Amino acid sequence: MPTVLRRLATPDLYRLIAVALIVLGVGLGGTALATVHHRAALTEDITTLSGPLSVGAQELYRSLSDADATAATAFLSNGAERTELRRRYLDDIARASAALTVATRDADDADAARLAVLTAQLPVYTGLVETARSYNRLGTPLGGAYLREASALMRQTLLPQAQGLFASAQGRVDGAQRDATGFPWPVLLLGVLTVAGLVGAQVLIARRTNRVFNVGLVAASLVALVVLAWSATALSAAAGRVDAGRGEGSALVSALADGRRLALQARADEALTLIARGSGAAFEKDYVAVMADLDRVLGTAAAHAPAADRRLIEQAREHADRWSDMHRNLRELDDRGDYLGAVAQATATGKTDLPAAFEQLDSAISTALATANERVDKQAGQGDSALTGLEIGLLLLTGGLAAAVILGFRPRLREYR
Repeated sequence: MPTVLRRLATPDLYRLIAVALIVLGVGLGGTALATVHHRAALTEDITTLSGPLSVGAQELYRSLSDADATAATAFLSNGAERTELRRRYLDDIARASAALTVATRDADDADAARLAVLTAQLPVYTGLVETARSYNRLGTPLGGAYLREASALMRQTLLPQAQGLFASAQGRVDGAQRDATGFPWPVLLLGVLTVAGLVGAQVLIARRTNRVFNVGLVAASLVALVVLAWSATALSAAAGRVDAGRGEGSALVSALADGRRLALQARADEALTLIARGSGAAFEKDYVAVMADLDRVLGTAAAHAPAADRRLIEQAREHADRWSDMHRNLRELDDRGDYLGAVAQATATGKTDLPAAFEQLDSAISTALATANERVDKQAGQGDSALTGLEIGLLLLTGGLAAAVILGFRPRLREYR
């Protein structure tokens, strides 16, 4: 025992030790309470804010990209565009506009700047598409130039800004998941110090009073152990569930969102190559590169996806392969001068035709993406449920620990009155 403490009268020493133990106990309870509150806020943010923002950004990007691909496909009809394509395009624009409105509510400065660009340029894009449609109905080649300009605006301005919004939202989800999965070292250290202090105090009193047990300090030690064990167990369980959502959900979300983007880009490239009528080599080159990227992305996603999702992603790869085979047939027709035959293949409506293969690919990726998003939300919700009742329990246990310390020292102090 330090010399200063030895010089203290026993009552003063007991008072000092009691105060120190109460401070440690309150510090343990307060730190555990603050950690639990922070983790609960993080998991709630994933389920109620950052997670929905990520899904909204995905929907925005998908709607814009699908609008571009649909507008290009509809243009191939030479003035007599199908009603369902027109309706799909308008629905895409409506969904994109709605997603922009929702995203504005929780945007930071960087996202607000991206949204300002999107809000300003989306009407420009739709105006170019409508001009292209007008010229296409008249049968003039100028319509193709306007459509290519609209697609260039979409790809060079609108989609990069939408991708930035998704990356920002996904980064927020990833950050919350990382923070929610850290080990609660402060709680562990304070818990060990508190238990060690209580044991040390009991040893000191036992030596000075020849009493083996101090009921109050034994009770305080048990309470400290409960605080430590409950906090560590609940926080670790919550962290494990959030981490599972991160490993099996968030990473897969990013990969599948990228895959859906690539598929829609390839679909637009396919139509724009035909629209260019012999001068679309750049679009065809982009199609080949994008499809190679799509195969790589889907292969990586399948390799790291949970078993329940793997079959769906493999089906998407099969649809992509079938689409690629049909695309090669389409290109063979166009390259040997059968433009109308190529257009007929690109716009056919049968269940085994090229557009159906793309639709099946897009549907498979979208379904897998929705499942991955649900997994992120579900795991975060389970992580939050693991902390249920802990905050109230910590408040009660901290108060009980302090009371037990006081009850443990009060009889000893009365002996010196």
